[in-house]
Amino acid sequence: MSEQVYCVPAKRLPSPQPEALALTDDLYTLLVNEGQFLSRDDVEEDPSWRQIIPYAVIQCEGQVLLVERLKAGSESRLHNKMSIGMGGHINPQDHLDDQQKTDPKKTAPEQDVLEAALVRELREELVIGGFAFEAVALIHRSENAVERVHTGLLYLVSVPEPVSVRETHKLAGHFVPLSEVGTHVERLEGWSQAALQFLQAN
Repeated sequence: MSEQVYCVPAKRLPSPQPEALALTDDLYTLLVNEGQFLSRDDVEEDPSWRQIIPYAVIQCEGQVLLVERLKAGSESRLHNKMSIGMGGHINPQDHLDDQQKTDPKKTAPEQDVLEAALVRELREELVIGGFAFEAVALIHRSENAVERVHTGLLYLVSVPEPVSVRETHKLAGHFVPLSEVGTHVERLEGWSQAALQFLQAN
């Protein structure tokens, strides 16, 4: 059975643009309320749907986590690229009802499906303790085949101490000053270029 991924109709989103778009309350509400889970096989090459990807920049003491996507990673189109964003697809397990079923004693403030997916992805991909996060921008581009069917929700994630990647056969990562990220711009994936420009401007 094909993986089910969270998608929003492309026609409901702003026009694609190379730069990250500052997030508004209305836009965030649209992402939460107008998405649905569809077969990844059906939407992977269908630009009428945008697969929403929580995309987290990890910050610690003025530095950001810079990772290199190694050849063992599942997305061959991103091999050898560098990134300052961590994240992945939103799946049905991230839905609030499913969270309540698996953790009926949950006492923390309820998370929407976007936040739940972000937290799951961070804990799956990183050795990480406590953290705080904020959604700040939408990365909605159409520069290549990957970007025409995916839209990133840019989060800033603050950690009190450096974290490390779990899947070291897929990713290599270390913390660097934001100014150093720009020296790798030719290898940065498009979303990271947009995220870097947004962070530098804000």
